[in-house]
Amino acid sequence: MAHDEHDTESFHLSDSPGHLLHRAQQFAAERFTKAMAGAKLTQRQFAVLHATAEAEGLSQTRLVKSTGIDRSTLAELVARMVKNGLLAREKLADDARANAVKLTPSGRDLLNTAMLGAMEADKAILSALPKNKRASFLETLRRIAVTLEKGEEAAKAAKQKAKEKKKKAKKKAKEKAKAKAKKAEKKAKKAKDAKTAHKVDAA
Repeated sequence: MAHDEHDTESFHLSDSPGHLLHRAQQFAAERFTKAMAGAKLTQRQFAVLHATAEAEGLSQTRLVKSTGIDRSTLAELVARMVKNGLLAREKLADDARANAVKLTPSGRDLLNTAMLGAMEADKAILSALPKNKRASFLETLRRIAVTLEKGEEAAKAAKQKAKEKKKKAKKKAKEKAKAKAKKAEKKAKKAKDAKTAHKVDAA
């Protein structure tokens, strides 16, 4: 118990990676908004526009992977951007259930304008670091992003595995119930045949 208390007391926000990353994100968001010079575009919207521009016609599933935005949030985001005339959606030829996402002329114009702002924001963020620390800082952020992606992929794989296991167990239970019913039917038939034979013998 004393050990736990000591660990709790040794915690400081100034040394917390989670808190510091949150503060850094606040700084990045503020710089991005300022650099947009009035353009109504969030960092997530910018990420969607840029990822779409890099691979025109990509599916929303691929867009999730490219941006790191979760599926439900991305679906809502894309729907709003389609409504605002920044993106267009059409059914994929090889998969009618999936949508291909493309930039509209308005979306491309906004992206071109926002790109300069995003670059200015990144420059402002890196300027807070000594020049010899900037490359290692970016590499650290990439490592965190990759670790996050691996964790999401592992969780997805585990969910799929659990789903398959449940499906397999359901199928097995169904087969077992069917076999049991067949056995009971066979037993009932045998008993019926025996009863019929007994009546014949008695006659």
